[in-house]
Amino acid sequence: MTTHPIIRPARPEDCDAIADSVRRLAADTASPTVPRISGATLKAEAFGPHPHVHLWVADAGDRLAGILIGVRTLSTWRDAAGLYVCDLWVDGSYRGARLGEKLLAEAARAAPALGLGFMKLEVAAQNVDAMRFYRRLGFRALESDTLWVLERAAFERLGS
Repeated sequence: MTTHPIIRPARPEDCDAIADSVRRLAADTASPTVPRISGATLKAEAFGPHPHVHLWVADAGDRLAGILIGVRTLSTWRDAAGLYVCDLWVDGSYRGARLGEKLLAEAARAAPALGLGFMKLEVAAQNVDAMRFYRRLGFRALESDTLWVLERAAFERLGS
């Protein structure tokens, strides 16, 4: 394990490893779903002509020790654009080194230049450790909101 991974914005050549890290996140959290994200999709969405995905990594030299994937979102209630954190993952051998906090802090430092004024994310209801971590950083749960999703088949039906 490299003692001090470097927190930096991702580069296009990191995208395959970032996609692999998302699959490791799913395994670490015993998710019943295998993420389908590909490095090619990440590269297109983060580095294509109209990027709206933002990527940061904890670079341990020979591998990624952590990742943060965020997408630009808009809050009409806040009258501000923000960063929706899709995925935050830290390799198990680096847990306790505050890499998750450092990745979030780097995204927050970059936010003004990106025109972003807030950050939001989701936490699985059973992931009390993550809730404690986010609460310590100043996040708060919006008990009044419930997340709803329109999956692909229903989404296509609605649009037909």
